[in-house]
Amino acid sequence: MSASIFLLLLATCLYGEQVAGDQEQEHQLVFPLVSDSSQAGDAQLRLPAESGSWVVENCLAVKMVAQMKLYPNNSNIVVTKNIPALAKVSPTSSCSYLNSTITQVLTLEWSEADPSSGILSRNLSLYFTLNNTIPPMYTVSMITSMYQLSRNKVLGKMSPGQNTTDMESKSVSKFLSLTTTTMNPLQFMVPKNRSFLCEESLTVEMMAELITTDGTPHEKLQKAMLTISSFQFDAFRPTTLPSPKFQPATSCSSPSATDLVPIVVGCSLAGLVFFIMVVYLVGRRKAEVKGCAAVLEQGEVH
Repeated sequence: MSASIFLLLLATCLYGEQVAGDQEQEHQLVFPLVSDSSQAGDAQLRLPAESGSWVVENCLAVKMVAQMKLYPNNSNIVVTKNIPALAKVSPTSSCSYLNSTITQVLTLEWSEADPSSGILSRNLSLYFTLNNTIPPMYTVSMITSMYQLSRNKVLGKMSPGQNTTDMESKSVSKFLSLTTTTMNPLQFMVPKNRSFLCEESLTVEMMAELITTDGTPHEKLQKAMLTISSFQFDAFRPTTLPSPKFQPATSCSSPSATDLVPIVVGCSLAGLVFFIMVVYLVGRRKAEVKGCAAVLEQGEVH
């Protein structure tokens, strides 16, 4: 009987671990590894050797190697661009975005020279949101980017009787507007007073829209891909913490608290089964003792 109980307990706990394993696989699907170079354009995918490190007023620190894969038009031509390690922290970065105590944002700015358009500007913004749960958790809630594709001089509209030599030229730029929108489900969850660390390559899809400053209607394009590796962030941190230092890290490869729930439930069920079996055996033992006592009493009477 004890062997049967042990096997039942073992099977119940193993079932909980199996459910946790299934959830962990689903969790890993949120962060797919970028290792398949068979797709078009992926042969160009090469992450830079050095990672960048940025701090916003010491309340938010980020370190990462990042790269974007873009489709600048409706063709299948892929443009792969690295986020420079020397990108600057934009003044629009904030420890209290829109005066909110639960939202922080890091915006990186950089520029690149283009042979036909001159200097083009680009940026990337990471938004962090604090959830007042117990314990408090924070996450990357949204990622956006404005990526300038071109800037050209064009002639303005001609007025009646106006010569082309008198027409004024204006600058028209094309941008890729990229956004994840608010991530659902939330990704990269980490307890407050801890940082997030992941050495693996993580991929995030971003919706893409072509914007032209001359008023041309916006055009939706194929989704862009943002790939991040050696990723560490530390938001809502004490401002007294030394700037280069990160708080203790939670690794993306570690099982999350939610992964432990099925194990706890499984073992709790196993404990309940064990308790019921013990009560049953004790009750049965008492019944047998009473039965024996009754038989003995009847024997003595006769």
